[in-house]
Amino acid sequence: MRIYLPLTAPDRASLELASTRLELPAGRAAWAVTASAERDFPGEDLEDLEYEALQDAVHVAYGAGSSTQRAMVIALDVPDAAIGDADDGGAFGVLLGTSASARIASFHVTELDAAAAEADDTDPALLWFDVAEAREALAYLDGAEAAG
Repeated sequence: MRIYLPLTAPDRASLELASTRLELPAGRAAWAVTASAERDFPGEDLEDLEYEALQDAVHVAYGAGSSTQRAMVIALDVPDAAIGDADDGGAFGVLLGTSASARIASFHVTELDAAAAEADDTDPALLWFDVAEAREALAYLDGAEAAG
């Protein structure tokens, strides 16, 4: 199952080592399109639901940092059996029911910092980075311009 995680300090340390996997503890909050979420939005396209789950994770990532920071969300693949239910987290919030070694699929970094995104009335625009571009994604997150 594809999950979306706001970047944490331990995640960053792994990414700085160019890891293509993250070790995730049981109980870690994530956002995903579960069968339950699909039932809650009948007729919605899976791609649209994934976009909404990603945006939920982006807003959590913004809330965890300062208003002058961009946010990063990591898209990962975990076994379906690793996913448990969450009491909160919106329509797409899940908890990892077991620890898991997750394969990184991509990185998504906001174009705007949290304050600028708050002033904008649209969904935060995201830049997509391939799994091999971890260092570039982190550099952009920190304020460097995206690699051409």
